[in-house]
Amino acid sequence: MMRSLTAESPVRDQRRRWERKRGRTARELLETEREYVDDLELITKLYDEVFRVRCGSLILAQEGICGTIPSLVKVNRSLLMSLERDMAPSGFQAFSQYLHLYRKHADCIDATRHAVQTQVKKKKSFARFMKLQESRPEFRGRTLEQLLELPLQRVMRYRHYLMDLVENTFPDRPDSAHLNGALQAVCHVCDHIENMQQLQENDQQLRRVQKLLKGRRTRILSPGRRFIREGWLSLVPPSGEEVKHRMLFLFSDILLVTAPCHPLHPFNAEKFCCRAVYPLVECQVEKVLGHTQGQGGLISLSFKREKLLFMSSNQQDMNGWYGSLVMAVRKLHTDRCTRTDAPQKGQRTMTELQNVPAARALKRHHVRDDRSVRKQHGENMEQNLEH
Repeated sequence: MMRSLTAESPVRDQRRRWERKRGRTARELLETEREYVDDLELITKLYDEVFRVRCGSLILAQEGICGTIPSLVKVNRSLLMSLERDMAPSGFQAFSQYLHLYRKHADCIDATRHAVQTQVKKKKSFARFMKLQESRPEFRGRTLEQLLELPLQRVMRYRHYLMDLVENTFPDRPDSAHLNGALQAVCHVCDHIENMQQLQENDQQLRRVQKLLKGRRTRILSPGRRFIREGWLSLVPPSGEEVKHRMLFLFSDILLVTAPCHPLHPFNAEKFCCRAVYPLVECQVEKVLGHTQGQGGLISLSFKREKLLFMSSNQQDMNGWYGSLVMAVRKLHTDRCTRTDAPQKGQRTMTELQNVPAARALKRHHVRDDRSVRKQHGENMEQNLEH
């Protein structure tokens, strides 16, 4: 009897700890959900509804300036009611059916921002409306662009709360399956939002680098191109000339080597002139110096028509460049091999290639038969004419 009580006490203690953690998570979730729903209602009332009344003639009024926030208000009100009744599992189970609204909000948030910025520049009345709404004390100094981020930030918090609830819920409880299903659905949306944010950040980086370049010959904006890093390195000429400082921009498929424009230039003083663009598919990276813990390093980049030597007095910076270049080249070759191995459109399979000789022989056989038939038909026609 004493042994059974001793064995049950650790299990009871663990269950009590789970219950306490679950209770703290549930209370924090309820408090933050109330604040979040209040913010959604304020945005809908003071931005969406007022804007449609005052600026209903604009095309933007049909789409709205708040994304899917007006639709999210109803969904999150229902979730809040479930949380207040201590019915989080069933509430999140019903809530997961409307997560497509959060996905849609993430997809259209960039277009909504651009449309709002365009209308602010074009319409003075719209600019006054935006300034008046943003100055309201209810928003605590937050702009519309910051308020549009609230649904994306909130769904990330849902993932954190659901993970805590799942970890501190007994597996044998009936609502454990509801929490796990809701967690998986929320994680899928969070992954989609994170991918969208990475694409937007990468697009901003590409546009920033494009503005830094002098002229318009070099096109940085390209589908699938990713920005990796930038920085100053010293180019060592092969002919023994003076070392030249170059600004390098590394992307997923190219290496851009630039030089600063003249500091007294009236327009391009803070820009860079493109010296060369090197495709990484031809690149071979080798570390010449910097293997030991010294100062600085030297790396060699070999291309089909040229070989470059870059050096830096900062060994940590040089190691970072070496690692980034090696990873970029390796990933580029891996992606190319993957695309090459995949069956392409119009490409014949091995079975089809094996059947080609037989098919050609069969075709030649048919051609010969057709010729013999025509020849026999011609002889018959000649005999009939003679008769």
